[in-house]
Amino acid sequence: MHRIEAYIRLGLIFVVIIGILYLPILFKLKKKGISPTRQASYIGLVCSIFLIVFATILLMPISFNSTHTLNIIPFNWNEIGLYQFVVEKIPNILLFIPFGFFIPAVYKSKRNIWKTMLIVFLTTFGIEFLQYFMGRSADIDDVITNFLGGLIGYAIFYGCNKLFVKKNVWKKFLKIEE
Repeated sequence: MHRIEAYIRLGLIFVVIIGILYLPILFKLKKKGISPTRQASYIGLVCSIFLIVFATILLMPISFNSTHTLNIIPFNWNEIGLYQFVVEKIPNILLFIPFGFFIPAVYKSKRNIWKTMLIVFLTTFGIEFLQYFMGRSADIDDVITNFLGGLIGYAIFYGCNKLFVKKNVWKKFLKIEE
């Protein structure tokens, strides 16, 4: 659980720093007619992309000379126990939930589940591909859990869209013109 708490703390620190750094931009874009509510969707997408890149590529050491490992057997319970599953797989799911939520929030053309999930899949597959050639492991479990996180994020977006479709704040968040 310590690792999950560290990820959450790191994410919160990052969000606070981005929020402080973004304040001057917020006021400038507000003058141009882009509502702070809409800007929140952009900030959310940028933060989720940064966290994904940071947690999957930048946080771990790069070693082009080390042995590459490739796991293509999904959830091999003989090698991982419940504790390792919770510590390693749950953060992967949590990491991609905001990504699956903010893609359709920012891009109107990606509000279709298939388009959003294609982006999520290509992103997670690309990360695992890069990790393999950076001297780290590539794991089908990560692709599956990241994809699941993106799917949960999309489901949350879809639910919010159905629930708040008539609310002005949601319309501004999605930039829906009346």
